[in-house]
Amino acid sequence: MRRSQSSLLGTLAIIGILLFIATNVWPSLSGAKDKAVINETRPAVTKHAAISAAEDYTARLNGNTKVRGTIAIYQSDKLLSGYVQKNGLVHGYKDHFAENVPIDFYRVELAAEGKTVYKVDVNMTNGSVLGWQKRSSGSAPSVRDGRLIAETYLQQAGIPLEGLQMLIPNTTKPYQFAFEHRGVKLGEAKLREIVEIRDGEVTAYRKELLVPKSHTDWVGKQDRAASTMTRWNMIVSVIMGMAAIALMITRRKQIAFVRGLWLTFTFLVLYWINNWNMLPAFKSLETDTIDPFLASDTTGGMMILMNIVVAVMGAVGYFSLAAGQPLWQDRGLHLWPRWREDGFGEDVLAGMKRGYLLACFLLGLQSLLFFIAEQRFDMWAVNDPSGSMYNLLKPELFPLMAWTAAISEEAIYRFFGIALFRRLLPSTFLAVLVPSMIWAFSHTQYPIYPVYTRFIEVTVLGVVFGYAFLKFGFATVLFAHAIMDSLLMSLSLMNMGGFDDVALGLFYIILPAIVAWTIWRLHRNFRGRRSIHAPPG
Repeated sequence: MRRSQSSLLGTLAIIGILLFIATNVWPSLSGAKDKAVINETRPAVTKHAAISAAEDYTARLNGNTKVRGTIAIYQSDKLLSGYVQKNGLVHGYKDHFAENVPIDFYRVELAAEGKTVYKVDVNMTNGSVLGWQKRSSGSAPSVRDGRLIAETYLQQAGIPLEGLQMLIPNTTKPYQFAFEHRGVKLGEAKLREIVEIRDGEVTAYRKELLVPKSHTDWVGKQDRAASTMTRWNMIVSVIMGMAAIALMITRRKQIAFVRGLWLTFTFLVLYWINNWNMLPAFKSLETDTIDPFLASDTTGGMMILMNIVVAVMGAVGYFSLAAGQPLWQDRGLHLWPRWREDGFGEDVLAGMKRGYLLACFLLGLQSLLFFIAEQRFDMWAVNDPSGSMYNLLKPELFPLMAWTAAISEEAIYRFFGIALFRRLLPSTFLAVLVPSMIWAFSHTQYPIYPVYTRFIEVTVLGVVFGYAFLKFGFATVLFAHAIMDSLLMSLSLMNMGGFDDVALGLFYIILPAIVAWTIWRLHRNFRGRRSIHAPPG
């Protein structure tokens, strides 16, 4: 039986590896025309250098008064990125606009004397200043005076006025003067020079490719759909947590309340570390790419909120682990051995080995689903500053997040979710499918469009996880999930290019094996000590 299981997983792993190669490597080797995409820009300029460039530039704006940079955040124009990919304009954008209107850039926050605050956008590849804005609540000038001041600024900046057409200022932003380049556009996106004027002085400048309203509206509709699905995931997950609490109360004599505590503790510690690590990423969420001062400083509040959310997730995960066990006992299944059982260590070690094989299959299946979505359903992704390695305090800690996802999601949607819905629904397939769909709802907030493609992909993966859980047990899917995410996150770390990043990425890939072997060894020693102290015959 064990040999047939290993053979099945080995075959699936080979299939997964072949699928991964076929969908990622074969198109380029075969000369097949690949769909052009906008990948995250690898910075040639450090954040420290970007801050220095912004300080020098802003000091000149401020009459050579000392200016101090406080933080540099990686930002991305997600609307423009999506527009050029969705409409097949990537090559045209890279050839004619990428240098002066880059999608990815640094945004540097600075403070000058007199509590004056600036935000300066810096090119990530050459360190040039792209645009700037000074915090101001001053009054807007008349159209005549504003035009004169704006045109003077553009000329001094070396931008010829020939070929520019000034647009009538928007009544909601009368301080903003936009000059459109005649005949210069990318698809329907128009190139504009934006100058903002308050109290008779220039307070902002930037160059932009303004995407058409139809694209902005479409993305907004997609984002609202993703938000709705995410809310449904949170609502149903909380209901599942309440059901787990009710079961813990009614079945308390059958529940070992210490079970799951170590997994919950691991989840909480790693996730709270990640929340601290994401401080710059939280900062990127509060910064509008067009008007940097529209959003208020909410980083501290977001940090507190996220820590509370993580605590709730940890509690739901613990309740799921504790309440799931008697539900499986009712069905005569033993899918998660206890520490004091003789087979616990072997189950963990075998689960790790099966997890690596299953992860290979899942990676190949995911690659195939993405390939089909890209080729047949025009799927595309935009760079997400809130999830970027460049917006982490310690990027080398990022792959630890693989374990938080594995622990919480396998506990809630597999160990408890399948058991709960098996009692409520008439078939095993539906009991696996429904929690997989609930799980998939939480993944639609990733910046992949159309959003339903991610929902379908994660649902399919969830069904595979579900049947693997029923066949091989909890340890297998826990390790498979951690290994799969570790591989993907480690590749992101290794892509940063440094030798240390590559070495650390390889370490994270083999870390599940180290963890499993350590647990097996500790349990073996525990079992040996217990047998020594056991009473004779």
